[in-house]
Amino acid sequence: MNVAILALNVVLAIIAAPLIDGLRRVITARLQNRAGPPVTQSWHDIAKLLRKETIPPEGAGFLVSVLPALTLTLSIAMFATISTVTTQSPIEGGGIVFIELAILSAFVFAAAGSASRNPYGVVGGSREVILATLVEPSIIVSLTTLIVLRGSTTLDDAPIGLGFGVPLLVAAVAYLLSVLAEGGRIPFDVAEAESELSGGPLMEYGGPPLAAMKLGLYVRSLALFSIPKFFLTALLPPGSLGEGLSVTVIALYLASLLLCIILVSLAESLSARFRLVEASRFYAAVLALSLVALVLVYAVPGAR
Repeated sequence: MNVAILALNVVLAIIAAPLIDGLRRVITARLQNRAGPPVTQSWHDIAKLLRKETIPPEGAGFLVSVLPALTLTLSIAMFATISTVTTQSPIEGGGIVFIELAILSAFVFAAAGSASRNPYGVVGGSREVILATLVEPSIIVSLTTLIVLRGSTTLDDAPIGLGFGVPLLVAAVAYLLSVLAEGGRIPFDVAEAESELSGGPLMEYGGPPLAAMKLGLYVRSLALFSIPKFFLTALLPPGSLGEGLSVTVIALYLASLLLCIILVSLAESLSARFRLVEASRFYAAVLALSLVALVLVYAVPGAR
C-alpha cells in the first residue's frame, strides 16, 4: 500500500468531485443554450447545506444518521483504489476492490431512502435498486474484460501496450454507455424530481447529512469517470508514460473525465427520459455488448 498516493486520492476526491459536477452543469447548460451556473456551484450548494440545521425525519431509526457518512466513505474508498494523476495505484488488486465498492455504494445509497420511512423515499430507493441491478452487471463485465486484457487486477498505469483491439474497444463502449445512468440525469433519471426519481432517497435529508450524500454521489461519479483512462493507456506503447507524476498521465486523466462529462451532457440534452421498461431494454443490450467483449478476449487470437 502506498500511503502517499492514497492520501493524494482522498484529497483529490473531496476537492475535485464537486468541481467536475459543476463543469458538467456548465457544459449541459451551454448545450441547451442557457447561461448555467458557475463551475463552483456544486461546492456552494454543499457549503450552504453544511451551515443548515440537521432535522432527522420523525420516527426514523439510527440508519438515517449512519448512511450519509457511509455513502461518502464508500465513494471515497472507491476512488482511492485507482491511480489517477500518477502512474502508481495506492493498493494492489484495486480493480476487484473498486468493483465491490461500486456495487456496495450503489445499494447503500438506495437503502438511505428506505431508512427515512418516507413513502416517496422508499419508492426512490426501490427505483435506485432496479437501476443498479440493470447497470452494475454491465460495469462489472466491462471492467472484468479490461482486467483480463491487462493481466492485472491493479488499476494502475503500468506499461502494457495492448494496442488497438476489438475486445478493448467493445468493452470501452459498453462501459461508457453504463456510465450514463450513474449520474442521476436524463434519460435515466430526473435529479430535480425529488418525489419520484433519483432524488427519492434524498427526500428526508437536509443539512450536513444531505451534504454528505451529495458529496458522496459526486465522488462516486468522479471515480466512474476516471476508469476510461485505463482504456486509453492500454493503447500506448510500454515506457511512454514514465513513472510517478507524468504530464501524459495527467492529460489522459483529464481527457477521460472530459469524455465522460461530454457524453453525459449530450445524453441529457438530446434525449427524453426513459421509462423503466425502456431503461431495462437499453441496459440489456449494453450487458450483451459487454459480454461480447469478454467472450472476444478468449475468442480472438492474440487478444491477451
